[in-house]
Amino acid sequence: MLQVFFIDDDKPTTIVNKRLAIRSKLFDRVEVFNHSTKAFDYIKENLDIPENLPDLIFLDVNMPAFNGWEFLEAFKKLESSKKIHVVMLSTSDSGKIATTSMSCCQDLSFYETKPLNVDKIKKHATRVSNCLNNLDR
Repeated sequence: MLQVFFIDDDKPTTIVNKRLAIRSKLFDRVEVFNHSTKAFDYIKENLDIPENLPDLIFLDVNMPAFNGWEFLEAFKKLESSKKIHVVMLSTSDSGKIATTSMSCCQDLSFYETKPLNVDKIKKHATRVSNCLNNLDR
């Protein structure tokens, strides 16, 4: 099973997304962060403890102070033994893949429009699971 983090400054959105993730039954841990800086600090503090890190992050693009793009740029500079996949979220549907799309399991960044639903969450969780399965071979 996977671990997922939702990072979004809109509390009602994170509540709904957490419920959707739980309903999907694909995750053994679902965390929400309403402040991108707190999420980044948590990840940075736990880089040496892979079991504390998510496999998948759903990251809102438009947040105050430290927006999704800034988070992603800082995140890419971190060195972790665990590959964490990021899905950028926005209400706009311009562009399908975030600024850099890298090969599987290398900070893979996708773009998804809000609102999320169980099918969208499952689609991204399946991508992560497939990458993890390929690493086990």
